[in-house]
Amino acid sequence: MCIKTTFTIIAPVSSLSNRTRLFKLANFLFNDKKVNSLKHIAWIRDASEAIEKELPTHKIETKALITGGGYGGKLTKLLYIWWMLRVFGYCLLRKDNSPIWALGFETAFPALLAAKIRKFDIIFDDADRFSLVFPFPSFIKRCIQALEEYTSTRVLMHVIPGEDRYKQLSKNMFTLKNTPSREELSKAKKLYRENNWPTSKIIININGWLGKDRGMNAALYIANKFQSDEIKFIVAGKVDCKAAQELISLDNVSYLGKVSNAMALASYFSSDYVLTYYDPAIEINKFAQSNKWGDALSTNTNIIVNSEVKTAKSLRKYPGTIMVPYHDTDLLIKILRQKLTTFKEQQTNCSGTQPVCFEQQLHDLFNKAIC
Repeated sequence: MCIKTTFTIIAPVSSLSNRTRLFKLANFLFNDKKVNSLKHIAWIRDASEAIEKELPTHKIETKALITGGGYGGKLTKLLYIWWMLRVFGYCLLRKDNSPIWALGFETAFPALLAAKIRKFDIIFDDADRFSLVFPFPSFIKRCIQALEEYTSTRVLMHVIPGEDRYKQLSKNMFTLKNTPSREELSKAKKLYRENNWPTSKIIININGWLGKDRGMNAALYIANKFQSDEIKFIVAGKVDCKAAQELISLDNVSYLGKVSNAMALASYFSSDYVLTYYDPAIEINKFAQSNKWGDALSTNTNIIVNSEVKTAKSLRKYPGTIMVPYHDTDLLIKILRQKLTTFKEQQTNCSGTQPVCFEQQLHDLFNKAIC
C-alpha cells in the first residue's frame, strides 16, 4: 500500500473531530505522513456535529453518503443497511484505487466487496466490534461474526484496540491501543498550567459521552452524598441523559462543556480518579477499550471501573484502581469514604505508567502496511 497526498477515510460519523481515534489518526497523517488533504466519506448523523472543530477544515473534504438518523432507535439500525449499500456503491464507482481507512465492519465489509472488483487496499479499523454492539438474534449474530472473520482475513490490515473481543486472531490483525497522542498530551500540560481547577480532598473526572449507559445515575447518586470539601467532580462532554443534566447542575460539579481532546486531557492532571462505567447489559460494554484508561495511565490518574468489564482486568495491578459492580453504588460510596481518610493527594504529572503514544503505534502500523 502506498499513501498519496490525499488519503480517504470512510467512517459513519459526522466529523473526524468527533471520534477521538480518527482525530488522532488525522493529525498523524497531516504531521507525520505529510498528507496534504483527507477525504472523509461520512454519515452525518447530527448536522451540529459536522463541523471539524479540532482539525484544519481546509484540508478535509467531506462527502456525506447519509444524513440524519442520530445514534439510536429503529431508524438508525435500518440506516446501517443503507450505509453499507452506499459504501459499496461509492467504493465501486470512485475515480481512483487509492487505499482507504474503513471504520467499522459496516464500512469495511461493503468496501471489501467493491475492492474485489476495483483492486484497492483496505485498513479495517474495528474500533467497536459490530456483532457486539446490538442485541442481534443468535443466528444473525453468528452470520455477522462469520462475515467479520471473512473481512478480517482479506483486508490489508485489521486494526483492533485489543484482543479480548476475538476468539480467533488473524495474521492481518494489528493492535492499536487507545492511548493519548504525544502532541495532545503536550498541549494538555500547557492548558493545565494556564487554567484554574477545582480543589477538594478528592476530584473525580467524568468525560466523553455522558449517556445513561455510562454510569451517570451512579455519578449523580455519589455527587449527592458528598460535600464540596470532600469530593468534587470535573465533567466534560456531551450531555445525553437526564441524570447527566442533573449532575452538571450540582454545586460540587464543574462542567467544562464539550471540550477539545487536549483540554479533556488537561483536566486529568487536576483529578485523582476518572470514572469509567459501562452498563454490562450491553454486550460490547463488557469488552470496552476505553480511551480514558490510556489517558489516565499517561497522566498518573487512578481509574474507577465496574467489575463486569472483562477487558479491565489488567487494571487491577495498579494499586489505585477501584473496581466495583455497576449497580452497587453504595459499595463505591463506602470505598470513597474510606479514601477520604487515607487517600494521599497525587502529584499531577506524567511520572506514572507511560503507555506507548498513539503516534508511535500508527508509525509502526503504517511501516508494516506501506510499500
